[in-house]
Amino acid sequence: LFQAPSHILSSVYQRSHGFFNFEESLDRNGLTFPLDTWFRFVVKVAADHSGLNYIWHELTFISRWTPSQCSILCIGVPALFQHLLRNALSSTWAGIPPSAPYALHVPVIEVITSMQDTSVWSIRDIVRSIKKDRSRSTRGFDDFISLHEAARHAIHSFETLTVSIGTLEAIEQQMLHLSRRNEQDGETAEASCQIRLYLESQIRMLRNLGHRSQSNKERLQNEISLAYNMIAQRDSQAMARLGEAAKVDSGAMRTIAVVTMAFLPPTFLSAIFSTSFFSYTPGQGNEPSRWSVSSKFWIYWAFAIPLTCFTIGSWFWRERRKSGDMAAHSL
Repeated sequence: LFQAPSHILSSVYQRSHGFFNFEESLDRNGLTFPLDTWFRFVVKVAADHSGLNYIWHELTFISRWTPSQCSILCIGVPALFQHLLRNALSSTWAGIPPSAPYALHVPVIEVITSMQDTSVWSIRDIVRSIKKDRSRSTRGFDDFISLHEAARHAIHSFETLTVSIGTLEAIEQQMLHLSRRNEQDGETAEASCQIRLYLESQIRMLRNLGHRSQSNKERLQNEISLAYNMIAQRDSQAMARLGEAAKVDSGAMRTIAVVTMAFLPPTFLSAIFSTSFFSYTPGQGNEPSRWSVSSKFWIYWAFAIPLTCFTIGSWFWRERRKSGDMAAHSL
């Protein structure tokens, strides 16, 4: 019944995200009889808002049309497609005769449009959940994986949608070519015109979805950039706080250093002189105990005060000179 060429089973066609081809046979009067078509659509749907789960729908169709009937074989379609197709067959285009060329393509294209709509809005739901979650102060490793997975899904969704538009445009061109070459009666011509008009409306719908898909991609890139900028700002604030803490610690250490320098020279001098300037005489008999200070105690101050001042002054001079050198290098 279906005269599909063997090359559509090759890896090139199986890996393709969409294609359309046809084969015509002409009768004695030059009219098409029969008409065979084969085409393919691919739809990617994100299964949840995390972006980590997704589903690829790979749908291949083979059809044969004769003036008496039209048959179409659906390969690899999921249960969702079957449900949507039953609804389309029962509620849409009941007035088109099955004998009209591309009559059964109408409900199939309607289902493909519905699935592409689900694909685009599943990406939009991910973007929306990311936007609601942007107020979080911290983002973990898994959050960035989800962001990049969502961006990957958006790219794939846009790609498959663009290919689907090209496939429908190819079908439309072939329908127009077929109607111009074949002489059709009034009923068949009217049905063909209605099918073309419907196909054009579906192409416009997919183009509108394409704009939404492009918007999803750009919004995701904005969210990723915003997340990186927020993390960079957070890290910058943390580094600023660390710098302030280091400055406080530096001031404390400087105070300790100044105090140490104030007491170090006298301590050093005491070690050098190693002479007790104070003496304690315990009491004997009627004489009370007493403290006495050496008359040479002035020697200690004569050396300790100038040496302390010299040490502290040298340190301040060195720090000021270092600051001046750093300012000169910065210019």
